[in-house]
Amino acid sequence: MDISRIGGLVALLMLLGAGTAAAQEPVTISQEKVREICSERLPRVENRVRALTDRINGDAGTLGSKKWLEQKAATARKAGNTARADVLDAQLKLRDSQLGKLTNASERLAEFRSEHCGSK
Repeated sequence: MDISRIGGLVALLMLLGAGTAAAQEPVTISQEKVREICSERLPRVENRVRALTDRINGDAGTLGSKKWLEQKAATARKAGNTARADVLDAQLKLRDSQLGKLTNASERLAEFRSEHCGSK
């Protein structure tokens, strides 16, 4: 079998798989599993999101915080190391996007908690 026939067969199988996946029923989980998620997993994830948010929003003494990165970039610029300052500025932009993702995750966790865990 040559490469073009294999590629065509793979494409056909992928198309057939996509059609059957769309027709599947939504996934449901048991009440026991929901209770386990609400009592064990959800608090751990919420704590992790909160800790990461606090770290990013920390002061200049907090390793990896936005203010810490700003201070390191300013120090690098003052020393004439613009390449290092540019890298730190890129990391600072990344922190901003991570903060947005963490805010989104926090909202989704709160939504899940209100829908499935009651008003704990």
